[in-house]
Amino acid sequence: MIEKILHWRKGLFDSNYQVSEHAFLKFSINFSSFKNSAIATTQEAIYLLRSEGYSNPETRIFNQKNEVLAIIRYDWISFKAKIFCTSGEEFDWSYQNSWLSRWSVNNHKDKQVIYNSSSGGGLIHSNIEDDLLIVAGLFIREYYTRILYLFIILMVVLSTGRSIF
Repeated sequence: MIEKILHWRKGLFDSNYQVSEHAFLKFSINFSSFKNSAIATTQEAIYLLRSEGYSNPETRIFNQKNEVLAIIRYDWISFKAKIFCTSGEEFDWSYQNSWLSRWSVNNHKDKQVIYNSSSGGGLIHSNIEDDLLIVAGLFIREYYTRILYLFIILMVVLSTGRSIF
């Protein structure tokens, strides 16, 4: 299997990702500001990622014909997710370190994508040619990043609110 190395980056205060290969833009992901949804534009396709639900959250990935290609289900307690493709394949998404700077998508057999991040960007090591899975891995990371930010803001508001009263 050939390992493919991609570079990704995102803006400091936005949630828009650009993924490049050999310095050429391969695809981009543009997130909605206040919803956990995004549009990914690749060289071959356009994907719409739309999240629904709070107690059992999931994200559906659609193609440009509005057909569901995959469903992502989240496990908030363990910060993991499962990707169920309509082809029947299943993939696990999980963080690989406690700093939340390394995560992966894999089927525990022959397909794996490993992501690394540093400030505002990182690398993607993949042994497959599947933009949908690479997009899903970045989307899930952003999903959990937004939840962490919301949790931190909530804690700050609650702690400052208590000191006022």
